[in-house]
Amino acid sequence: MRGIPKSIFFLMLITVSLWANKMPWGLGLSKPENLKFILTTFSPGDDIPSYWGHTAIIVEDTVLNQSAIYNFGLYSFDENMIKHFIMGRLIFSVERASVGSYFNYYVSEHRDIRLSTLDIPLKNRLKLAQKLEWYVQPEHCNYLYHHYYDNCSTRLRDLIDMALDGQFHKVMDVPGRMTLRQHTRRYVARNPALEMLLMYLMNDTIDKPIAKWDEMFLPDELERDVHAMTYTDSAGLCHPLTTKFQIWYDAHRPPVPQTVPKHEIGAFLISLLLGLIVFFTVWRQIRHPFRYFQLLFSIYNFLLGLLFGIPGIILFFTMFFTNHEVTFHNENILLAHPLTLLIALFAIFLSWQKVSAFKILRGLWFLQIFGALLLIALKIVLPSIFDQDNLLVFVFVLPVTVFMAVSFLMLKPGYFSSFR
Repeated sequence: MRGIPKSIFFLMLITVSLWANKMPWGLGLSKPENLKFILTTFSPGDDIPSYWGHTAIIVEDTVLNQSAIYNFGLYSFDENMIKHFIMGRLIFSVERASVGSYFNYYVSEHRDIRLSTLDIPLKNRLKLAQKLEWYVQPEHCNYLYHHYYDNCSTRLRDLIDMALDGQFHKVMDVPGRMTLRQHTRRYVARNPALEMLLMYLMNDTIDKPIAKWDEMFLPDELERDVHAMTYTDSAGLCHPLTTKFQIWYDAHRPPVPQTVPKHEIGAFLISLLLGLIVFFTVWRQIRHPFRYFQLLFSIYNFLLGLLFGIPGIILFFTMFFTNHEVTFHNENILLAHPLTLLIALFAIFLSWQKVSAFKILRGLWFLQIFGALLLIALKIVLPSIFDQDNLLVFVFVLPVTVFMAVSFLMLKPGYFSSFR
């Protein structure tokens, strides 16, 4: 990252005027019956961090005519931010902002703004408002972010549950619609390259069955379940949690897919095409040698080495040296790993007409095949342990890997010019 992103800097600016003084509910000046709570949901945006959408909550005193929006999704910018991000210890902040300025920002981003008015039990309204005010105080405003378990949406989920005396959690502690992996794939479906990278980097912890409660790491799911929620008050009467829903700004964006994208066939065909290209290039060289084969073959190995090797380095580092627990014990390390990057290195030596580079490259591609076959065997023999959903990664890595190994079996050093 290069400094503070302009959009985040703008959001920080609109909070400054509200930092200095507490809101009337924070000072005990608001009466519970005058407090109004509005869950605000913002649709996904265009940059990757905004793919998941966003949520915040508005508190309004209808008599004192004061309101503010509470946001649990700001980065904490300091000298350690980049290090924390890399190591999986990114610090987020809770901020209070003016509603109008906040909405203007999301309109400028061309993102939906949807308002859900909440019927919070009267006895807990002041408690909820004061808790939100407590969170924005400097000594309480920072927290350790986790994409699935502690973010802007789960924080509001927990506060709503507190206001409902635990009824929200109790009702939503039922099987969810999808796993964390499936939800993740839905939201990154528009970016197949990012989808492939994330599916490669994340382990089987995101494949376990989850409850609706856990699905609310997504703002859209929080909104959905808030609308479906009813609770029982102290008198035994049943109340819908949402009393009013309004689309304040409609950006007319394409909706997030409600089903998991089926990109496996496309990934397989791309990998098959990459493999066939090198196969027919090698076949052509064997039948009718041509002048630039050595250079083309070296470039091809170099590019594939980078394509598989760079993610392999990233996964190895995050598995063993960071707090990104969703990468630990990842089966995909058998498909691409740090040694895979050596393919790119020895491809350079191959272009320099080194016969030893040819032999090493052949060994590295055979190692890739061995890793894939080992993973298949482990999945067959120990399915309860090796249960990671990595079909998407498998069908992308395996075909081209097989063709590269076969190509090296077909070739001999004599097919290259001036090897030494």
